[in-house]
Amino acid sequence: MRLEIKFRESASPDRREGVIETAKDLCAAELEPLFPGESDAELASLYKAEGVPEERADEVVAKLNSLDEVEFAERAPGRRLIR
Repeated sequence: MRLEIKFRESASPDRREGVIETAKDLCAAELEPLFPGESDAELASLYKAEGVPEERADEVVAKLNSLDEVEFAERAPGRRLIR
């Protein structure tokens, strides 16, 4: 399962790194920018957490949303391509 996370603009790089480590400790296989290399502050604050087990997703979302550095964390919406 994938989660999407948005950091507050006030969160320093060190604080963001702490949140990334927390997410990994909570079982996210990887947490990385949704838009790597983006210079726009708004887009650069969006991250994705991959590999979160479905049965732990609500727990992880709640924990991340409780952190001051996180503006929001949520399950990524399911997407299907239509041809």
